[in-house]
Amino acid sequence: MISTDFAPNETGKDVRLALSLLFQPWRWRRGKEIYNLKRRLKSRFFSLDTKISLFFTGRGALYQYLRSLALEPGDEVLVQAFTCEAVVLPILDLGFIPVYIDIDEQDFSMTLADLKKKYSPQSKVLILQHTFGITPKNRRNILTFATKKGLHVIEDVAHGFDITLFKHKRFTGAVLMSFGRSKLFSSVFGGAIATREKRIGALMKESERHLPNPSTWFLLQLILYKINAVIIRVLYNLYLGKIIHFLFKQFNLIIPEITKREKMGKFDTTMLKTYPNVGAIFMLEQLNRFNDVYKRRQALSNIYYYGLRPKQHSTYQNAINRFPYITKHRDSIRAFAAKHHIFLGNWYSQVVAPKELNLMDVCYKSGSCPKAEMLAKCTLNLPTHISVAESEGILQVVNKARQKAL
Repeated sequence: MISTDFAPNETGKDVRLALSLLFQPWRWRRGKEIYNLKRRLKSRFFSLDTKISLFFTGRGALYQYLRSLALEPGDEVLVQAFTCEAVVLPILDLGFIPVYIDIDEQDFSMTLADLKKKYSPQSKVLILQHTFGITPKNRRNILTFATKKGLHVIEDVAHGFDITLFKHKRFTGAVLMSFGRSKLFSSVFGGAIATREKRIGALMKESERHLPNPSTWFLLQLILYKINAVIIRVLYNLYLGKIIHFLFKQFNLIIPEITKREKMGKFDTTMLKTYPNVGAIFMLEQLNRFNDVYKRRQALSNIYYYGLRPKQHSTYQNAINRFPYITKHRDSIRAFAAKHHIFLGNWYSQVVAPKELNLMDVCYKSGSCPKAEMLAKCTLNLPTHISVAESEGILQVVNKARQKAL
């Protein structure tokens, strides 16, 4: 089975590590690995004066950061459409108002023109999303506009990012990272806020210190995910994997990425936890092979780019987490690929994902971001964590499906 969505980061090394941790419960909550992970993230991606705080989820990290800004109820947070509940629900739970900005199809990030149009004196925060790991083409101009208007800036790099972007150029505001199971690197759950502002950094450190740890059962589920996901993926084509997947979900051995409460449009406060040491152990293992993973994702992004649209000027210079392909035949291509045991992604299926979410619950007004609404209907995601041979096979399947649909 090849899947864009399901356990893209897990390997045999992760399974062996998880198996060993099953018998070391004293390392699950506290340990030196949390400190080592902060040091590794800082030395690898940021400047030495950066403060990094770790949380159990990226949405929890965003929640704590927004709360530290001392905003007033009713203040506006400028956020793009074509995003997910993890960005919007913390905003709403804190009593702020999300204002959705339309996007550009070249980089799937907010446009400067629509940002200027929808900015108001009540706008206090700007969340600039690096969708799929693509650096927004108007990033510099958007940041200049934010500085001029006195906006707090959060660069959301949960999907991935140019790994030199914050290392060699000082940044203002904050950088939001996610270590979720489908991201560039993963500890199944996890997130971080990086900032150079001393006051905010101190407040985030206090939040990190006082949050409770996840329960023992939750930590056990987290460890088992690393094992179970690989078993399911290996056996899926034999149908045994489907059966195992079903049974594991029935017995809560596969933790859902999004809770039922979140799908109902409510922020789930059970996710407000500190980052456990076992997560740091998994992340350090992922970072040990990060260079190879990053280069492979870059290479596969280029293969898809030139295999699908060689005449268009490329804006994708980074390692793309999920390569976006815009096609009006998205659903038929996904169905055709599934017959070949290839499960392609559809981030995002609506302007604020997941598709179960009622858009009225997240204050989205239909028609306010027409380009984002269009792209949500026709964006297909191709996996970039696989081998070159597998990616070339996917290209053949996609092109064959496209020909059949014409």
